[in-house]
Amino acid sequence: MDWSEGADKLTESFAELSLERTITKGLKSAEEIDRLTVDEKLTDIERAVYLLSSGQEVQRISVIKCLPQLLRDHSADCMKRVVPKVKEVLHVASTDVQIAATEAFINILENQIISHQMFAQTFLLSMLQSIDNRDPVIAHAWLEALLQVVTLLPKEILKKDLLSIATSKGQLSQSVHSRLASCKILGKVATKFDSFMIKKEILPLVTSLCQDVDYEVRGCMCRQLDAVARGLGLESTKSAILPELVELSNDEESFVRLAALETVVSLLSLLDDETCVNTIIPLMCRFCENALQNEDSTLPSVAYQFGKLCHGLSVNLNEDQKLWFLSLYRKMCVLGLNDSKSRSSDRTTPTIPNIFEEDDSYAECRQCAAYNLPCMVLFAGPRNFKTELYSTFSSLCDDPHKLVRRTVSCGFHEVAKMLGSSVVILQQELICLLKDDTPEVLEGVIPHLPDTLQMFAKGGGNVVTESKISGFGFDNLILCKRLTGLSDLVPALLAAESLASCTRQWRLHSEILTQFACLPKCLTSNQIYYQFVPVMFKHLTGNRVLPVKRAAAKTICVFIRHNRKLEQRQELCCRLIEDCCHGNSSWKRILFIDVCKIIMELFSRMFFKEYFYEFVLELAQDPVANVRLKFCTMLPSLKSLIKLPGDRTLLQQLELTVRKVMAHEKDKDVSESIRTAVLELDKIQIGMETITNKIYMDEDLADQKKEEEERLLIELEEKEKEEAEKSKNPPSANRAGRKKSSEDSKVTKKGSKTSKGSNVSGKKASQSNSNSSLLPGPPPHISSNKGNKMSKSLSSGKTKTGKSSPIGEFSSSSSSSMRPRKGSDGSGSQATAQNVVKRLYNESSTSGYSVKSSSSRKSSASSTSSTSTSSTDGKPRRKISKS
Repeated sequence: MDWSEGADKLTESFAELSLERTITKGLKSAEEIDRLTVDEKLTDIERAVYLLSSGQEVQRISVIKCLPQLLRDHSADCMKRVVPKVKEVLHVASTDVQIAATEAFINILENQIISHQMFAQTFLLSMLQSIDNRDPVIAHAWLEALLQVVTLLPKEILKKDLLSIATSKGQLSQSVHSRLASCKILGKVATKFDSFMIKKEILPLVTSLCQDVDYEVRGCMCRQLDAVARGLGLESTKSAILPELVELSNDEESFVRLAALETVVSLLSLLDDETCVNTIIPLMCRFCENALQNEDSTLPSVAYQFGKLCHGLSVNLNEDQKLWFLSLYRKMCVLGLNDSKSRSSDRTTPTIPNIFEEDDSYAECRQCAAYNLPCMVLFAGPRNFKTELYSTFSSLCDDPHKLVRRTVSCGFHEVAKMLGSSVVILQQELICLLKDDTPEVLEGVIPHLPDTLQMFAKGGGNVVTESKISGFGFDNLILCKRLTGLSDLVPALLAAESLASCTRQWRLHSEILTQFACLPKCLTSNQIYYQFVPVMFKHLTGNRVLPVKRAAAKTICVFIRHNRKLEQRQELCCRLIEDCCHGNSSWKRILFIDVCKIIMELFSRMFFKEYFYEFVLELAQDPVANVRLKFCTMLPSLKSLIKLPGDRTLLQQLELTVRKVMAHEKDKDVSESIRTAVLELDKIQIGMETITNKIYMDEDLADQKKEEEERLLIELEEKEKEEAEKSKNPPSANRAGRKKSSEDSKVTKKGSKTSKGSNVSGKKASQSNSNSSLLPGPPPHISSNKGNKMSKSLSSGKTKTGKSSPIGEFSSSSSSSMRPRKGSDGSGSQATAQNVVKRLYNESSTSGYSVKSSSSRKSSASSTSSTSTSSTDGKPRRKISKS
């Protein structure tokens, strides 16, 4: 019975929720609506006066915010009727209305809506009266507005209307708040007057305020001495300001002493060498020593200002004084740390009082000292870093407090730049920061990781070999970096990435993956391929955060761009296609389109057309509408890659794909997107392959540069392979091989004759394709789901069916620039090709791929280049597809 009653009540509750009810909560009553209603026949001025008199607070704020526009449109009427009403309202207005008025007054003066004289007569007096408001928030807002107005008014008005009021407010009989306001006004006014005027009108009051009975007034006036001194000049500063500054630095209140320290540091650029040596250096030495001995509240500020102080006095210090300042800095960096305390002991849970005690005093001091570490390295000199500051730097990197380590990590790259070739001594500290288990520390070191790693690569003693290739780009010079000194950093980099992936801070993780794009400049291709590429593909296909996946995709493309091994480049391209384009999830296929856009930016047009063009077109028939919708946005970019007459087949495929989508598409959004894309396609003019090559666009020149760089990578790899083969085979073995080959040639003379003819034909074919063969063909195990193959090949030749030959692909990796080597005959090259095919099929059978026959299709390529490298047995071309 209880269950049935509960079910009945639940049913009634759901029935009540389903009923449509009129929501009356939050609606205005008729009386409130009448009060908020304004007659539409009123003019702007009449409406403003009416709302200021009897309107609600929100309406008054609206009128005050519109005051500059009213003055601009109706100057006379607004000054006569609206402005007096605004002044009347401000006497009893709330905080929001007062703040709106300060913003409106500043806006009027900044835009010069009225003259300076009229502003002083109308608004300046009201501002001076408002700074004495009882509400501290309102008084502070009007004082800040007044200080901003001082910088905009001419000195004549300031002398006439403001200076006398500031002087009267600074008298001892006034309240503390008035004297504080007078100090700030005098500091601003001093920048507008000349030295004579300051001495006569301002300096006596400044001296009086520096000796005020209230410590807040003394500290406030002390912070304004910098502006007063710059207005007075050097000589008057030495006679009038410095004595007051020395007295304030010895004040009994720490608030005043801190103000004196900040003023001295800011005045260093004004003082001469004699004053610094005789007055400032002894004063600061005594000040810092007392702060360290007493360990009072001024110590964190001393540590914060210590870098500026040492940098400003560096030209006036002797060697003993420099060593004293460095010794003091080292003491501040380890303040509060004893021998038994370390990061391991900090991992245990300390008591709550110890946490707050360290956070409030010693840890703050060490953090401020760590902030000044780059400046202190510059002060000591890079040559003296190892003896003077290395131990301190290592201690800060291993500090038990995470904020100290974070501060060091933020300035690590600056220290690395200053050390230059000696940066290798910081490698262990960089590893320590990268392996830190606190994400905040990684947030400091990761944004500057490329600069840091490049400094280690330049100054870490890595072996750099130069090999010249005449007639090519890169300024005819390729720097082949075999970087092995940074291999110790690989585990630390992977540990940093692993920590970021385990946290919920996806922005940090995305930043790390993005910064990993600098690794090709610092590590070898094998290190990147075997250590970092698996991590990138893991996040590319398994991470849920889209920015992380995009960062991984872009970094993978950069790895492919700078990888110096053909097999690895082909494998990475194949894996991108298999994991993304042929992925079982729609978001993977959408991500493949983003990958293609990145490849278009990084690689040449020929590379994209060779490896990815036809696979992108497959996405037009994707069963998911969002994938097709994303594909439509890429159509204009695909057409811009085409150049006739060489890409006529790709153009036909693109046009056929667009027609199919327009004819069979049923989704409304995709249909609209394809129509928009067609309009964009009509505006794009297809480029032509010119014979003279005299007229190039900027994009064409950039694309040619990318093609040359890609070709140079291939030829550099070929050259390294040849050098490796020569090093393996000694000269004696080569001679024996040549004798044996000569004996074989005598036995088979007929074969040599026929081989000569084939060699001639091979040379002609290579000459016909030398201009377009800038890249090797695609990896043979790439196959599309639709059975389509890449239509154009940049390898040594093309078959009658228009598909790249495995012989041409693998012979391109063993021959220089896809041309037959000198001294080789046709039979040798044919035998080599046959061996390659056999090896290819054997490897494919063991790796899970099966051989299938493909239907022959004609290509628009020249028949001479295809017949020279295609199979001579007349059989249809066979391809390798995934079983």
